[in-house]
Amino acid sequence: MDWFERLAGNRYIDVLLLANNQGRLLRSSRPLSSDEELLPSMLQAFEVLAQTLTSEFACGAAKMIQISTDLGHIILFPLVTSSYYVVVMVERAAPLMLVMVELDRALSRLKQEDFDPFEEAILLSDQPSDLNADEIIEAVQEWLRQRPL
Repeated sequence: MDWFERLAGNRYIDVLLLANNQGRLLRSSRPLSSDEELLPSMLQAFEVLAQTLTSEFACGAAKMIQISTDLGHIILFPLVTSSYYVVVMVERAAPLMLVMVELDRALSRLKQEDFDPFEEAILLSDQPSDLNADEIIEAVQEWLRQRPL
């Protein structure tokens, strides 16, 4: 099981997202209701705002950015020099510190190579298929004709 699946399987994590700084959503633990291209851009803007604030207050770089709402917590982790963003949503009643320990264990070890399979999957899905619908239908019909009864 890879790190994403392990975290997505955590009973306290409601949503887990992975996006890159190129504006691409690489993986989500559940379908999103908004435009998938807009969300990564918002995450990047959110991190820029956080880094600007921490710079202004001279308190070091932002490593985790959290929004608390009435229903839960949304936590953003910029990773690999802000090349990737992991977003976690947990419900309000979740043991936040316990979840943070698990997140820190999983995310602190990640390197560029750990994100390569997600990038490759997106590249493959962007490539046009060599077969069109007519060719697929024709191939299935041919297979059905040649199949022994």
